[in-house]
Formats: sequence, structure tokens, C-alpha cells
Amino acid sequence: MAALSVYWLAINYLWQGMGALILPRLLLGLVSEAHRGTALAALSALGAVVAILVQPAAGGLSDRCRVGWGRRKPFILAGTLGDLVCLLGLALAGSYGALIIPYCALQICSNTAEGAYQGLLPDQVPSAERGRASGYYGLAVFIGTAIGFLLTGMLISIGHIRLALLSVGVVLILAMLVTQLFVPDSPARAPLPSRRSAILGVFSFRPRENPDFTRLLVSRLLSLMGITGLTDFALLFIKATFYPGSGSSVANRASGATSILLAVVVLLAIVVTLPAARISQRVGRKTVIRAASWLGAFGTLLLVFASSFSLLYVYAVGVLIGCAFGMLLSVDWAFVVDLVPPESAGRFMGISNLATAGAGILATVIAGPLLDFGNGLRHNAGYPMIFAFFALALFLGGWLVWRVRTPDQVRIGPAG
Repeated sequence: MAALSVYWLAINYLWQGMGALILPRLLLGLVSEAHRGTALAALSALGAVVAILVQPAAGGLSDRCRVGWGRRKPFILAGTLGDLVCLLGLALAGSYGALIIPYCALQICSNTAEGAYQGLLPDQVPSAERGRASGYYGLAVFIGTAIGFLLTGMLISIGHIRLALLSVGVVLILAMLVTQLFVPDSPARAPLPSRRSAILGVFSFRPRENPDFTRLLVSRLLSLMGITGLTDFALLFIKATFYPGSGSSVANRASGATSILLAVVVLLAIVVTLPAARISQRVGRKTVIRAASWLGAFGTLLLVFASSFSLLYVYAVGVLIGCAFGMLLSVDWAFVVDLVPPESAGRFMGISNLATAGAGILATVIAGPLLDFGNGLRHNAGYPMIFAFFALALFLGGWLVWRVRTPDQVRIGPAG
């Protein structure tokens, strides 16, 4: 299970650091302060749309792949090698427009690898062990995120953003090699469909025939939108509130403070993820997910008043957010795994990315312009507005998950 989870560490090292630190830091040097929220929203939304399209396609095609050395591993290898080229493109970009192509290409490559990779757990882990496997998944996610925040934040804070991008590439290669060498995989046994059905089949999903899976997707989208939004806008908030002014030294100090906050969040998440996974086996996934979403909503509401306090107050709130994050991510993901049909695990896990990537889209597309609108009314008034929005999303996500029937009550419909 440890080897099976290692690539999650690399994926989160890449994307958590990218969304929370690397992209916002690049924008500080390329976009004026009045338009940074909208610029971040546009770039993140474009990338997330690409991810939504690519990941279920890659997962579905890997379900059918009959290459002799495995149906998942070829996609993981190709996607990881493509990541390296895209990271080089980001390192060399000198304008906002120049970020778009390598960033979208990075979404294509990374989600090609991830779409196939996340089918490995349903392939290899029996249902009775999935609660424990979700704990390993959570640990890998949060360790990768923590190391990414700390190391990426440290490198950026001393002005070495290209070294930060290089570190991402090294972690991806090492994790890919562990997956290729130590994780079992085998080719698909089912006969290949026609080319037309293979292309259309990866996107085949009928929400009315799978109401519980659909409710879980919407619940995931809302809760993850709240958490994702907090991390994506953390640097801009800390810079505007606690480090006003211009200049690279000020921006670097804001990046360093943000990395500390995000490290607090992730370290608390690491502490609670295994206990939360075990508790969910006893009290049920829904109970833990609701508690996590509502704890996150409470912590997010506290941030509405953060401008009246010091950074220590923000770090203290980060403890609550971290606990909610750890409970939510590992248990919620296990709930998804519980519901997917084994014969189409790659495709349905890819479809679940509609919630993950959609959360990033909605968080930035709604909160970015809302931030600029609020700041246009009054200095820094946009941040309390977006925090209230994220809190509402978390509350609704926790409420909706209660309507999802558990696997012992229902299983989602056929693969399509």
C-alpha cells in the first residue's frame, strides 16, 4: 500500500504547490494588483476544464489497455515524461500569455497519468482493506503537500522559483519509478471495443441512473471548493493584509508566511487522516465527511475577521482547517472508491475528478472576480466576501452528503 500511494505524494507536491504558491508568485511579477484575482481565476479555470476532459478519458482508455506490462503503467510513464517538458515551459515563461500553453499542457500530461493511476487502487485492494488504503492515500497526499509547501515556499521566498519547478520534476520522476517497479499491474482482459465506442464510452455517465454517485460528486465539489479556494487565495490574502507594498522582497516574505500557514494546515491533516479513516469504518463515511465539512466551514468563517488580528490568529485558524482537510480528503475519497464498479474503475475515478477539478474552476471563477469586486468597493473588502462564500460551500457539501446512500444500500449502475 505504501508503494501504491507514492505517486499521490508526487501529484500533490505538483498541484498544491502550483496552485497555492507557484502560480500566484508568477502572477505577482506579471499582472497588476487590480487584476490578479481575475487573472488567477482565468488561468486556473482553463486548466481545470482541460483536466475535466482528460482525466476520465485517460482512465477509461486505461481500463481497456492491453499492453503486456500493464494497463495503467503506460499512461503513467507517458504523462510523467510530458510533465517535465511542461515544467520547463513554465520556468521559461516571461509573460502572462506565455504561461497559458505550458500550464494547459501540464494539465493534459498530469491528468493522463493520474487518470490511469487512480484506477490502481480499486484494481489491487479488496473492499475490506479500502479504509486502511484510504489512510495511506491521505498520508501520501498530505505529506506530498506539506513537503511541497515547505520546500517550494522556501525556494520561492529566497527567489529561486525555477529551482522550485525543478524539484517538482525530480519528485515526479522518483515516484513514477517506484510505481513502475513495485506496484503490480496487468493488461485488460475484456475484448477491445470498437474505436467509436472506446472514444464515446469514456465519457458515458448517466446521472439519473447513478443518483447516489451524482450526489456524492456534488457534495465533493462543494466541500473541495471551499478548501481549494482557501489554499489558492492564501498568498494573495496574506500579501494584501500583512505585507502591503511592492517589490520582490515583500512578495518573497509573503510567500514565506504563506508556506508556513499551508504547512500548519497540512501537518494537522497528516495527524488526523489515519484516525479519521479508522473512525469512518466504525461510524460511517458520511458522519466523518459531514463533521469535516462543517468544521471547515466554521474555521473559514473565522477568517472573515482575520484582518483585525495578527498572522498568529491566521495560523491558529489553520489548525481547524487542517483537521477538516485531513478528515475530508481521505474519507471522502474512500467513499468514492466504495461506489465505483470494479470493471470500470479507471473511468469512474476519472469522472470523480469532475468534482475535484470542478472545485478549482468554481472556486477561482466565482471568488476571483468577487475578490476584485469587493476590493474595488473598499480596500481589502473582497477577502471577507470570498471567505463567506467558501464557508457556505463547505456547509452545503456537508449537508448534501447525508443524502448519499451507502454501498450496503446501493451500488452505482452499469459502466454504460
